[in-house]
Amino acid sequence: MPQFRQTWDNSHFFKGSDDPQIKIAMVQLKQDISELRDRCSRFLEQADLSEHFDHDITSPEITTLIETIRGLHNQRTVIRHALGNLRVFISSTLSGNSQDANATSCFPTLQQLAAELAQAIKPLEVFLIRAPQPLINHVLAQPDLAELSFFLTHARKLKAHLLSVQEETLLAGLAVNGLHSWGNLYDELAGSLTCNITSVAIPAEKRLESDGTEPLGEQETNGTQHQLVRHHETIGLAKAATLLSDPNRSLRAAAWHGIQSAWDSRKETVATILNSINGWRLEEFKQRSYQQDFHYLDKSCHESAIERQTLDTLLETTYAHRSIGQRALKAMGRVLNTQQVEPWDLLAPAPIMGDSDRITFDAAIEIVADAFSQLTPAMGEFAMMMAEKGWIDAKPTPNRTTGAYCTGFSNPREPRIFLTFDGTMTNVMTLAHELGHAWHNWVMRDLPWAESNYPMTLAETASIFAETLVRDTLLTKATNPVQRLEVSWQDAQSAASFLLNIPARFEFEQRLVEARKQEFVIADTLKTMMADSWQLWYEDSLAQYDELFWASKLHFSISEIGFYNYPYLFGYLFSLGLYSQREQYGDAFNERYTALLRDTGRMTAEDLVAHHLQQDIRQPEFWVNSLSIVDQAVSQFEQLANDLMQKVA
Repeated sequence: MPQFRQTWDNSHFFKGSDDPQIKIAMVQLKQDISELRDRCSRFLEQADLSEHFDHDITSPEITTLIETIRGLHNQRTVIRHALGNLRVFISSTLSGNSQDANATSCFPTLQQLAAELAQAIKPLEVFLIRAPQPLINHVLAQPDLAELSFFLTHARKLKAHLLSVQEETLLAGLAVNGLHSWGNLYDELAGSLTCNITSVAIPAEKRLESDGTEPLGEQETNGTQHQLVRHHETIGLAKAATLLSDPNRSLRAAAWHGIQSAWDSRKETVATILNSINGWRLEEFKQRSYQQDFHYLDKSCHESAIERQTLDTLLETTYAHRSIGQRALKAMGRVLNTQQVEPWDLLAPAPIMGDSDRITFDAAIEIVADAFSQLTPAMGEFAMMMAEKGWIDAKPTPNRTTGAYCTGFSNPREPRIFLTFDGTMTNVMTLAHELGHAWHNWVMRDLPWAESNYPMTLAETASIFAETLVRDTLLTKATNPVQRLEVSWQDAQSAASFLLNIPARFEFEQRLVEARKQEFVIADTLKTMMADSWQLWYEDSLAQYDELFWASKLHFSISEIGFYNYPYLFGYLFSLGLYSQREQYGDAFNERYTALLRDTGRMTAEDLVAHHLQQDIRQPEFWVNSLSIVDQAVSQFEQLANDLMQKVA
């Protein structure tokens, strides 16, 4: 088995965060953006009046206009690539080490440059959004501008909420040191906070690097004698988060309580962050409602390329079937030999893995690549290539940020994956998830940026599809009930996560936004809101609720986008519906799947499903069919769990 790299190699972009070329590139970008701003200035007066633009499209003026638009579009593309590369390099550096001084100093400058780029191009964008349809048709009829078709068509749907050029430009500029500073503050907190882990009676061989241990005697497990210790450790939040999927329940509980204590110490700060982000957004929605009301979910659905009817149907149908996720948790509790599952059990591996060796990173890559190859050898080879080239950063580091994500450089188009790998099956599934994102980007690498900028709803389709591939492959290769339970455990966890946790996040965020309309929402109120949201979905399937989840989950504090939750549910159920058609299409499925992925940046979700699957996702039937697949998987897990418990008894 090859030795795969566990840290990023981005050296062909820049040598490090102290590379002098970074400063040179930022200076050049500022000059290029300034030049773009000057060239776009001709649209400053025309933009707000463009809907009355009445030139004959065959006139010389229109020919000149088309040439100007073409030049500005090409110039913006070049700038976007250069700025994109810089931002990915710096943000990747900070993910691995949030205390990197050079990267920390560069990050605000890059945010400022991004805002200046948005400001520079704004007059042209406003002009095109407000222009009469005949002119837009003529623009999009140009072969080298046709790539803007979906981007412009979709953007023009919010024409009634567009502000003046001056106001749009001002808003983009103020957001850098206003709105986005709050998101930056959260990231700094998450990267610098530490938590104290004190666990009781864990096997000595499972202790961490160790600030201290206290012997507690011996215990026999499965015929093996273990020396037990009480463990004390001070670690970062990213490392603590990986312990939530540790086989040892005592260690999971200690990690969860440690994380709770760390965030509780800064709960007022996080409350201020959430109030500031949502207060900003609400004021923006208010300003954009000058012609008609602009609801916060209208903005979210537009960003997700779905209709409000689709979102409502998705959530209503899922709520009606929430018992599927609850059943999964209760069956997990029986296997864990506990009356009710606790919050620290939600990411637990199957307990039969407790005395197994941890999965190495190399083995994890092999597992995922083998599963991907069942769809197409190219996908399996891609997973191997990602690890061989150093495009995955997975090795635990002291000042590492929490979470996992997939990003990518713009020129050349190269995906990157970040996660903290600690040898659990949960880590393996996270790796598969992020490699699914990366594969999605890879099959679109030849498309222009305007056609490869897909929404979150469709982004999560490829990632969850990849997880399903891995689970199904492992299940196929299982040779006994114990192995099948280990794999089926992942199905149960997914059902609980997507059908309960994700909707509970949506419920909380909606309550937060509504409350923020009235007043500043204090930390204790946020705790109550979160508990109530969990109660609505989990009901009695959990022993207690995570009242501080609003602080520990970074998604609520992402300043760039709101409601970073329901797209996961959408992607989960949509991917299962898509996956279920593999047998129907046989050898032709991968070609159809790839074609669907390539269209995710140029269609709404409704149009995509209608075009490729001939179904209507605004109706409950589509989601009910997918939920029936989850129901079958959970029923299988329940049967395996019952069989195992009977043997143990």
